Amino acid sequence: MNAERLAWHAHQWGRIAAMQSGARLPHALLLRGPEGVGKLEFARRLVTALLCERDAFDVDPCGTCRSCRLIAADTHPDLHALEPPDGKAQIGIDQVRELIGRVGLTAQYGGRKAVLVAPAERLTRAAANTLLKTLEEPPGDTLFVLVSHRAAALPATIRSRCQMVDFPTPPAAVARPWLGLDDEAADTALRLAHGAPLSARVLATGGGLEAREAVLEDLEGLVSGARDPVEAAERWRDLGLLDALHWLQSLVCDLVRLKNGRSAHSLTHSDRGAAMQHLALGLDLIRLFRLFDLIVEARRAALGQLNFNEQLTLESIAIAWRQDGA
Repeated sequence: MNAERLAWHAHQWGRIAAMQSGARLPHALLLRGPEGVGKLEFARRLVTALLCERDAFDVDPCGTCRSCRLIAADTHPDLHALEPPDGKAQIGIDQVRELIGRVGLTAQYGGRKAVLVAPAERLTRAAANTLLKTLEEPPGDTLFVLVSHRAAALPATIRSRCQMVDFPTPPAAVARPWLGLDDEAADTALRLAHGAPLSARVLATGGGLEAREAVLEDLEGLVSGARDPVEAAERWRDLGLLDALHWLQSLVCDLVRLKNGRSAHSLTHSDRGAAMQHLALGLDLIRLFRLFDLIVEARRAALGQLNFNEQLTLESIAIAWRQDGA
């Protein structure tokens, strides 16, 4: 577990450090903000500083003590992570019950214990209700750090037991140097990531831009009749279901903007403005809203349903595109 220090977190870190210095650190923090601004990195640095064998809130965790080494290896006995299991979208009640049993024990190293819940909105309703009981009467030596991209999706009872720490997107002037790209590439990546630096970095270096091009090419082919819906759905599934749905939703939003009279240079995908304008010619606004609803519902189902049929869902979206372009 690495604890990356990000320049745009200085205000939030100063606030937490002041709480720690004044013995006012609450038992539960909720780090909220858009995905890709580094909330999880902040949380990792926070729990590392909490468990570091020196006072590490005014400086970086030492990285060399026993606790820091164990955290780096994801084997610290007093740090507990709660996240969706591999292959699943949600955090279940059995995971929470197991966690409660572990945090109820004495810290093995005699200091604090920490629980990192990320992303917290993936808790099932039953899991959230079970966790609530521990948040209401937490072990005195345990800090809960909840990380959420959609804090409003959490039950109000969970939010009310936590102290909020907000993480807005940083100014482009701060994020651009961190990306290490030329200005044009950095601005394109930040625009597509809605200003979130970590998401922008993934787009620029992790194949995200190539995935967008593949989806856009498929949409053009579906509308013109040159692309088979089943073939398009298979390609989208290969890209990754949630990534494909992200690009589909983002492109539909821009197409709606074009249909409502927005100029191409004002789009999220302004660097592909000509292609977007050409694609918009073959689509009807009302049907675009229907496609948007279909994509949103698919994403909601993908995050919440067991035995979700990815291929069938993507095929239904591709068929809808093909019909709308007919």
